[in-house]
Amino acid sequence: MKPSSAGRLNTGRVGIFTKSSRIHRARITNLNYSFRLRFVSFVSNILILPYTHKIISMLFLSTGSVTYIPTSHYHKLFTLIRMYKLDSLSSGYLTNLNFIGSKIFIKQGFFVIKQLRRNQPISLLEVTPSSGIKYARSPSVFAFGLKTNHKLNTMLIRLPSGVRKVFSLLSLGSPGPNPLTGNRYWKSNKAGYYHRFGKKPNVRGVAKNPIDHPHGGRTKTLSYPRTPWGLTTKFK
Repeated sequence: MKPSSAGRLNTGRVGIFTKSSRIHRARITNLNYSFRLRFVSFVSNILILPYTHKIISMLFLSTGSVTYIPTSHYHKLFTLIRMYKLDSLSSGYLTNLNFIGSKIFIKQGFFVIKQLRRNQPISLLEVTPSSGIKYARSPSVFAFGLKTNHKLNTMLIRLPSGVRKVFSLLSLGSPGPNPLTGNRYWKSNKAGYYHRFGKKPNVRGVAKNPIDHPHGGRTKTLSYPRTPWGLTTKFK
């Protein structure tokens, strides 16, 4: 029988926060961060993931498939959206289409960085085409496009962390900040804030007994930190 690891991995990191946590028992939705299809899509539902403060959109494509993508500033419920070419109208609207005898407009719901304006908030960015959205995708965050180089097809963007990074003009992007702009004002002002997310409090190694942790007993004889099993964590 394998001995219990107290919810920790082989490296000493906490892998299981608590058994009764609802966030770990809930089904995690797989988001499509590399959505580049140019089919007409219908925004059927806008969902909020519990305990994560993230808003996602459920799309029904004209091909019959269904996918979940991060919600941008231009996603509206019960609307038709599509990704246009670079030479399309900058207003984001296409010509009128005949659909069951009525005329509708298909809005531009997906953008590339080349179609975004400089010195304006942007979000949901990817570095190179088809690499997937990896930057400025948290709630209420945004980046700024500073400088464009049309010869190299690149743009210098200031990320929410203040770091300046070069992105390709053909990569995905979205105008405006991410939804839930009030998320930055939510504060952890009590101990039960993280307890509701299923996170247990961490006990320092020096506060334990020598039998429970290498740092216990106020001995502090080791020159660098170790895990409760004596493995080093300095060179990780």
